[in-house]
Amino acid sequence: MKLKEELLSKFRRLQTIFSVILFILVTIFFSATADLNLKSIQISEWGTLDKTGWVFNVSLVILSISTFLNSFFYIKNHNRIQNKKLLYILFFFVSFSLFLTGVFNVEYNKLIHNISAFTYFFIYPFAIFTLSHLNRKNIIYKEWFFHLCSSIVMIVFPLLFISFFDGMAIAEIIHTAVVMYWNLRLIFKI
Repeated sequence: MKLKEELLSKFRRLQTIFSVILFILVTIFFSATADLNLKSIQISEWGTLDKTGWVFNVSLVILSISTFLNSFFYIKNHNRIQNKKLLYILFFFVSFSLFLTGVFNVEYNKLIHNISAFTYFFIYPFAIFTLSHLNRKNIIYKEWFFHLCSSIVMIVFPLLFISFFDGMAIAEIIHTAVVMYWNLRLIFKI
């Protein structure tokens, strides 16, 4: 049993590290090669590029699976977390929204893409806030405070940056960076 837990822990770390590296590489690649102004576009425009759009869309699908697995096993293995079923549903819904965002790019089905992207960006901080709020008496204060602050930063900073630029790409990158930090923190307790 101990071997299984150790293997699962190593898998979680590897897939989280892989996801963070993937996010960084995709962001750098598309920022450098796409002839699009980040200040005036939605980041989903990367998924519509002729030859490389599929890379962005597949990375969203991979990130959706990775973030779900990370949050699922974090909740499952944390003895002090209560209301696990509700949290599983919330984090599944978040990941499924990102999955749909990757499967249906803006050109293929704009309505499904935009609804799922909107849902992802607003439900993720809500899911983390719910995790912290429902378990404020059960988990360690430092951990509770981290989840609470992460959920607030994940919603407030991107909303601030949306008002500074015509497009949402920079706000979306900030949101995703906070998501990646939160996921790394679950694994490594940074």
